Parts: sequence; C-alpha cells; structure tokens
Amino acid sequence: MITDLLDLDLLRTFVLAVDLNSFARAADQVARSQSAVSLQMQRLEETTGHQLFIKQGRGWQLTASGDLLLGYARQLLDINQQAVAALSATQIAGKVRLGIPADFAESGLPTVLARFAAVHPHMEIEVTIDRQAPLAQQLESGKLDVIISFGKTTPENAIPIGSLPVRWIGSHQHIAVTRQDPLPLLLFEAPCLFRKIGLNALEKINRSWRPALTSGSLAGMWAAAQAGLGITIRTAMGLPAGCTVLNGASGLPSLPDVEVFMLTYKKSPSKAVKKLIEILHETIAAGIKLKA
Repeated sequence: MITDLLDLDLLRTFVLAVDLNSFARAADQVARSQSAVSLQMQRLEETTGHQLFIKQGRGWQLTASGDLLLGYARQLLDINQQAVAALSATQIAGKVRLGIPADFAESGLPTVLARFAAVHPHMEIEVTIDRQAPLAQQLESGKLDVIISFGKTTPENAIPIGSLPVRWIGSHQHIAVTRQDPLPLLLFEAPCLFRKIGLNALEKINRSWRPALTSGSLAGMWAAAQAGLGITIRTAMGLPAGCTVLNGASGLPSLPDVEVFMLTYKKSPSKAVKKLIEILHETIAAGIKLKA
C-alpha cells in the first residue's frame, strides 16, 4: 500500500543493505533473519510504490528509484539522530567555561549563548572576556574548557575557524591624525600580537611613531580611537560606531591576516563542550565571512 509516511526502521535496514551490499550482512546488523530483511525491503517497495532493487547475477543493484530514495533515507536517518541527540542533551547538567577576546563579545557571544542554552538549558556557562595571553594561561591551568584565540599561524592542536585581515583603525572624523609625525598609536600592553604586527610594519617603511595611549582594555582603545587620540591596530570584528578602517590612508603600510582558532583544555572534551565548540565555530566563522 502506497503511503506518504516512511518507516525509519525500514529505511535504516535499506541503507545498511546498500552500504554492506548484502541482505545477509544487514540482517546480522539489525539482529534479524535474512528472510525478515527481504520482507522489510518488500514492504518498503510497497510503501513507496516503486521497485528499489533489480537482480544482477547472484546479487542485486539499486534501480533509479532506489538511488533516489537512498539519498533521502540518509538525510531522514541523520535528522532523526540529531533530534534524539538534541533531546538527550537537554538533560545534561554541569558547567562549561569559555574564554573569548573582547573582539567577539558583542558580535558573536549573544548568539553563541542563546544557541547553547537552547540545547543545554541546565548547563551553567562561565564566560571570561580577556586578552589573549591571560586566556591562554587560564586554559593551560585548566580554569577554562575552550578559548578563541588569534595567531600568525594556527597551531597543530587547534581547531581552525578562519582568517581575518589586520587593519589600521581610527575615527572617521579625525583622519588627519594619520598625517602626524610621529604617528600617534593606541596600543595594547605587550605582549600583544596586533601591537607587534603594527610596529613591525611601520619599522619596515621607517615610519616614526609615538604611544598616544597604552591600555589593557579593548573598550578603552575604541574610546580613544573615537576621540581622535590616534589610530590602533586590530581586525574589524566588533568595530564600534565612530571608528573606521584606515588602510591606505596617508601611506599607512599594509598589514597581514591573522588566523582565528579555538584551543581546548582536554583532547577529548565532554559532549557539552563539543556542542559549544560546534556553535562557536559556526557563529564566529559566519562573522568572519562578513568582515573578511
């Protein structure tokens, strides 16, 4: 009897039979007899109203309808598994600890937190927003489960997310500061990847500079840039209103890209941490595509 509802149990056996190229081996996998599996496949043909298999020598092969059904069967089984996993995940309780640079605090963090809470409503999320070096230290000491970081290259043990161009950034109302000599810079305290990149670029063209502001806070850096105190070196992630990219202005040197990646404390994270990593990757990668 043809119906518009497909039995997942029949589809699972169907996919197994195709993957194993044998009804007998599929029968072993589902703990049924070979004749029972053959009957299941007959029921699936009756349900769809199409012949799915055709004999070929001592074996069989899929018909065009069988090939078509196979793709949809895999998708339906995958969606079923995702639904079961998601419902199971809602019962997990505990704590996950995330370290994130301030660059992503406003542009990506709200989305990450909302999506993670929807999947794991009973999990506590502990978020640390800090500079790269302190985050790395806390990860190494086991105080964080996963961090997002920048680097010239992606470490072998890291989970890559994408690349972002480094920019000269200042106020669109105070572009004249780029013509000052020495160039007034808004810098993070050392060690800082972006500070090093910018100073190396200026050294290569023998451009003099002076520290107009040194801070440990990205918010303080943006405020100084908006006020026209000088220019800073950063990516455009989280760029606030009143700041703009100044690359190419007044002979400013070009800057390289930086890699964005995740580092985890454990090589085999918990299910909750794995889900957080998945959401982080999707969210941050989408943001990078908009800024690249």
